[in-house]
Amino acid sequence: MMNYFSLGLGLLRATFLSVCSLGAISFRFPLRLDATATLHTRRKGKIRMKYHVSVNRGARVVAGEKADITVGSYTQIGYNNVIVAHERIILGDYVMLGPNVCIYDHDHVYRKRGIMRDLGYTVAPVEIQDNVWIGAGVIILKGVTIGKGSVIAAGTVVNRDIPENSLVYNQRELVIKRRITEDADGIPG
Repeated sequence: MMNYFSLGLGLLRATFLSVCSLGAISFRFPLRLDATATLHTRRKGKIRMKYHVSVNRGARVVAGEKADITVGSYTQIGYNNVIVAHERIILGDYVMLGPNVCIYDHDHVYRKRGIMRDLGYTVAPVEIQDNVWIGAGVIILKGVTIGKGSVIAAGTVVNRDIPENSLVYNQRELVIKRRITEDADGIPG
């Protein structure tokens, strides 16, 4: 059994305070949910959103079987974000996610023989504490805790815990090499 929650007629803007529950998805008003955003649960998965959460265009929040996703008050889920939990993902209060951020609490098992999609997952919870800014295109992997007040720069891959009030960025080098070093059969490169 799957639960989908998505609005097809524009933006949901609630201006009164109350609690709404749609089975495994619960949220408190006011809530800003773009029409193209999707909240999705499988079986006993749960998604909980507190006050003043904003879910922008193209965002997808998925709680797998028995998984739990909690989104704190005044948190902004950015454009085209993907948040997928197989166990637990917690976003604190006042968290800002830039566009195209991906957060996963699992990895695929790939070191066994068999059909890749049937091998399962390794899981570990993800927690992003209060007042954290995640830049555009950041990927946050399983088992990570990001401390309060931290900033994660655009394009960073986060695969370990980040202490409070940290600035994190990947040191990137632009490497340019020739793809073709010699002609093959006289074909111009």
